[in-house]
Amino acid sequence: MRATRRPGPAAFGRRLVISFAAGLAMGALYWACDLKAPAPALLGLTGLLGIGLGERAAMALSARVARHRTPPASPHDPHPADPEKASHCTCLPSSVPH
Repeated sequence: MRATRRPGPAAFGRRLVISFAAGLAMGALYWACDLKAPAPALLGLTGLLGIGLGERAAMALSARVARHRTPPASPHDPHPADPEKASHCTCLPSSVPH
């Protein structure tokens, strides 16, 4: 999983404008077709808030799990935490450089 970076202010502004324009276009389409919105505005906004909070919670949880997960030690590196011990280890074959 790759780490995600926060977009800069300019990228955030562009996304905000694009989202707003898409919402206006859909509102105009609903008006032109004389359709009613499938949900009241407050209910729709509450759902969007839930989606946003759920996405942030999932990202925070996955980052926390990734931080606590340690990679398994390599069989050729008997002391990964202490390079001094690894350089004096006698368990490696002599043909393997230390």
